[in-house]
Amino acid sequence: MAQTDEAFRGAGRASVVTGSRITLQIPDSILRMVAKPVPEAMFGSETLTRLVEEMWMCMIEAGGVGIAAPQVGISWRLFIGSANGILPSTVFVNPEVEFFGSPTVLGEEGCLSIPGWRSNKVPRYPKVTVRYRDMTGETRLETHEGLAARIIQHEFDHLNGRLFLDLDETPDADNALRRRVERAMTEMEERLNAED
Repeated sequence: MAQTDEAFRGAGRASVVTGSRITLQIPDSILRMVAKPVPEAMFGSETLTRLVEEMWMCMIEAGGVGIAAPQVGISWRLFIGSANGILPSTVFVNPEVEFFGSPTVLGEEGCLSIPGWRSNKVPRYPKVTVRYRDMTGETRLETHEGLAARIIQHEFDHLNGRLFLDLDETPDADNALRRRVERAMTEMEERLNAED
């Protein structure tokens, strides 16, 4: 689906959530929390429209193909995705995902919340069906395979407090980035445990 002027009407404006267009990164503990459903009153609202605009800005400026609401500081079950010729620009509100096959298809992933970390050994299911609501509240049902299915699974994981590096099957390598990410993950887990 082509990008519309309306979808990017807020381009150039600072984030309504974070004050910038930078996504949250580990060790922000919200990334490990299970997100709550988008409230019914939000469908068709200006609040939801502005949040989605912010998410598009963050994703596009970072060169991503998807982003979830927790990555911009909102613990709602909402993510967006767009990849030319693979996944049309879509807003997935309160999605439910059904997985097909087994999670054995290895592929490359990175994450806007973990800059610099990429792995080509992240296992995913080959096919998914996703039931979700659009921004007006209409229910949609779609089936995706390949890279589109991978994008949906990656973003859906964010709604459940899971990051792609939890699945990364790359052999342990002693490098500065891995050590920095592991320290940040430990700090995040300690912060979450202290909040309980």
